[in-house]
Amino acid sequence: MKYIKLLWFDMRNGMIKKPMLFIIPTMVAFTACVDLTNRISSLNEFGYFDFKLTGGFSDYMMYIYGGMDKYVPDLGDPFVFPVRWTVVFLAVSFITLNYPYTDMQSFGQQILVRTKGRSVWWLSKCGWNILSSLVYHCLFFCVSFLFCISVQGSFSSEINKDLTYAVFQVSRESILSSDVPWPSVMLILPILISIGINLFQMVLSLFIKPIFSFFSVALLIISSSYLISPYLIGNYAMPVRYDMVVNDGVDIKVGLVAAIALIVISVVTGVIRFHKYDILNKD
Repeated sequence: MKYIKLLWFDMRNGMIKKPMLFIIPTMVAFTACVDLTNRISSLNEFGYFDFKLTGGFSDYMMYIYGGMDKYVPDLGDPFVFPVRWTVVFLAVSFITLNYPYTDMQSFGQQILVRTKGRSVWWLSKCGWNILSSLVYHCLFFCVSFLFCISVQGSFSSEINKDLTYAVFQVSRESILSSDVPWPSVMLILPILISIGINLFQMVLSLFIKPIFSFFSVALLIISSSYLISPYLIGNYAMPVRYDMVVNDGVDIKVGLVAAIALIVISVVTGVIRFHKYDILNKD
């Protein structure tokens, strides 16, 4: 009961009263859907496809979450920063950045003293963080779904291979699967990675100032877009790099294990650290 009350308090103050948590994913999703529709129209005009293509729900989601193909340094091929993908994952980290810290220095401090339960307080913040991330990412799916209905797009569970080649400029040497179901590729892992990164950021805020924890997460995300490495977890949030999509991609099973491990380690480390944390420190 104590946990439910604390979680509800956090949901009201840390999510419902955060309009950007709802505005940003709605705007990004809508802009991405319009942009992909325009690109498909241009490709149709140039006769890129064997038939007139209409974007489907899976294609819109891939466009939002896809990321970028692996980058091979070449003087004739400059690095193109994946702005849309970076915004998708860093925006929610920024939105959820300060609430635990500011709450701990205000009314939340009184609640913490009265409940005398640091573990419950921290787990409530973890629950708030996870639910905020889920709501944020669910809005991408909702907006894309409604947009797909409005343009009478397809709801096929497959990502169009030729469109992926054109949009993400995947090298022809990377053989794409002809049957890539979007739920396993785009619904599960990128969201788990996002949750893990946000919880990791929250734990870092117990060791360093929140703004520095955000910069650390931003560095991790940006580095992941530039380099493919099993130690840069952002790679597992790019479906266009999955081994289910390209033949030399990252292992999606390893990504699932890494995401779950990051979530569990962040929660446990936070509990241990918070028991020794000076809540009266306002520096």
